[in-house]
Amino acid sequence: MMRAKLVGASLALVLIAAPAMAEDWDFVLTNDTGKTVTQVELSPAGTAKWAAQRTDEGVSSEVKNGNDWTVHFDKSKDTCDYDVRLTFADKSTVVWTGLNVCDNAFAEFSYRNGNPVIVVDDD
Repeated sequence: MMRAKLVGASLALVLIAAPAMAEDWDFVLTNDTGKTVTQVELSPAGTAKWAAQRTDEGVSSEVKNGNDWTVHFDKSKDTCDYDVRLTFADKSTVVWTGLNVCDNAFAEFSYRNGNPVIVVDDD
């Protein structure tokens, strides 16, 4: 009986100490920026902890203006809201903020009045 309590207590400590595991996640990015995207990075909103999207070796992640791209990344269990940083062929970068990846499978990245905006399709 005492052994069972020790095993149960040890298991509870392991579960408490275990880090939150990331989940495989994706969304479709539509590039309406007027430029070719060469890199997509995501960060939990407001943290600036950028991680590049996952790509298969040998597959180009270049997204020409007007095209769609499925972005694969590891989603944290802690948040659904992400900032997205796009790097363009001219080496410039722009950050779009507040994409809710839990509720939106499709997101169009563009500019309105010179400001980066994300238009989501809830379908």
